[in-house]
Amino acid sequence: MGPAGEADESLTRRFATTQGELAYAQLANAIAPYLAALLDRITDGNYLNQPFTDELVKHFHRAIIGELLPDIAGKWRREPVQIGHHVPADWFQVPLLMRDYADNVRARLAGADTLGLQLELLAYAEGEFLHIHPFADFNGRAVRALLSELLVRLDFPPVEVATERETPRFGEYTTALAHYDNGRIEPLIEFWEQRLDEGA
Repeated sequence: MGPAGEADESLTRRFATTQGELAYAQLANAIAPYLAALLDRITDGNYLNQPFTDELVKHFHRAIIGELLPDIAGKWRREPVQIGHHVPADWFQVPLLMRDYADNVRARLAGADTLGLQLELLAYAEGEFLHIHPFADFNGRAVRALLSELLVRLDFPPVEVATERETPRFGEYTTALAHYDNGRIEPLIEFWEQRLDEGA
């Protein structure tokens, strides 16, 4: 699996969807309008009155892939996974880990009154989500939606969260995530500083 939350083998896998069997590229194209529509709703502030909970996390995942992959949409994974050298927690721990994750994000959001704390929140929200790897597939798209929601709640301008594969930036990103998996959040905070600088 790729360290950015999407499975490398998915690039050659085929998926049984509501539109028939699709290759990864076909499925990605079919999902794109649903992700774009969700990001538009997020930018419009449609979720600002909802608390940041594990149910909101599930809702975003369901909004992205629910029309095509209803069997796994918005449902925590029920199998072991490995992302690069990182082996996330056992699947049966995911519900509790994601409840704790949402509680931590909500608490950090309430206290994020300086730029330093805001950057730490964004790095934690991204790194911990991908560290847990809660869904069977399309974690990368789900975390993109979650981070976009947090940017809105922090009153930041829109920032491009996705990092294109096969670029030097993607290598920096995956390295920062690997450091997070090993207990060092600082490289991911620095990556967020660069993201915000580029967005500005």
